[in-house]
Amino acid sequence: MKFYETTYIVHSALQEGRLNDITESINTFVKSAGGEILYSDNWGRKKLSYMIDKQKYGTYIYFQFKILDNSHIKNLKIEFEHNPNILRSLIVKIDEVDVFEKKKQEEEKKEISKIDKEPKDEKLEENSSSKKE
Repeated sequence: MKFYETTYIVHSALQEGRLNDITESINTFVKSAGGEILYSDNWGRKKLSYMIDKQKYGTYIYFQFKILDNSHIKNLKIEFEHNPNILRSLIVKIDEVDVFEKKKQEEEKKEISKIDKEPKDEKLEENSSSKKE
């Protein structure tokens, strides 16, 4: 098994439903080629550093996957090139370690966000009691 990560930029004017359709079609293509999606993330709409097809903004989609055969990567590149709603794409081969580090980082972010969402009243009480002393 070989591991890859892909980032592609989708036309920013697309509605959420159409964006989901494009993302799902790419995921289905990888799965039909015998691959498995390990991690997927929508980075959202961002300003491009230079105009692509007269567009200043694009929606970035990132995912990691594993696949058996290199020939399917060529077909995935062709899929990206023939879709007019995809402005740019990049496919990079990665080590297996990178995949698991990314998952670990995401889990740590979730734990930190849970800690940040704790009731603030308790923190205020602790601060006010320490000031009184």
